[in-house]
Amino acid sequence: MPKLRTFEISYTKNGERNTFSVQTENFYDHEEWRLVASRFYLSHSDDQAEGEALQTWKSLCEDAGYTDVTFVEIP
Repeated sequence: MPKLRTFEISYTKNGERNTFSVQTENFYDHEEWRLVASRFYLSHSDDQAEGEALQTWKSLCEDAGYTDVTFVEIP
């Protein structure tokens, strides 16, 4: 059985700093942005109009007003 690790994700929205915790086996590069997006039901589109910048989890969160996303592992 894989060992789950606990991470605290912090973000800023409307000038207010908030946090939430998640448990996962692995934590990948920039995963904190995907976790914020999934927590607030922000949907990522695979369709991209010609000439538009590629949408990433980070750009999706920033467009929705979530900024300064960080994570720390909780022992």
